[in-house]
Amino acid sequence: MKKFAIISIVSVFLILVLSCNQRNEEQDRLATVKEMQVLMKDNNFEAARLVAIDTLDPQLKSLYYEADKQLGHASHLDVRCNERIEEILYEIVKKVPANNIRFNRDIYAELNALYPENELYKKKYIYYDRKQRGVINY
Repeated sequence: MKKFAIISIVSVFLILVLSCNQRNEEQDRLATVKEMQVLMKDNNFEAARLVAIDTLDPQLKSLYYEADKQLGHASHLDVRCNERIEEILYEIVKKVPANNIRFNRDIYAELNALYPENELYKKKYIYYDRKQRGVINY
């Protein structure tokens, strides 16, 4: 009987805590949506975009993509996808022997295409490309 009473009390307490958290989350979500709508109305798309980053809420995501589209940015999902591709390619290329010139060149070409500002990828691609074409013989 005591166990049942304790379980009942704990259950009621957990329900109260969860319902309070849900109310707070809903209030936070609505405040964020309102803030993004105001920022977008003021054509402050960059600020609206930053407010929405990493949210899982569908309404916020749609506002995020709208702000991103207005700025002409790649979507956040595209950026995350590129980061994952980079991670996979870099893990592969670290395991490729240096004497496998064509494979190294091809992977660094992909990495360089994803991130042309990355000097390491650019240098490695140029190195393996020149080696593949016979310009470098060592």
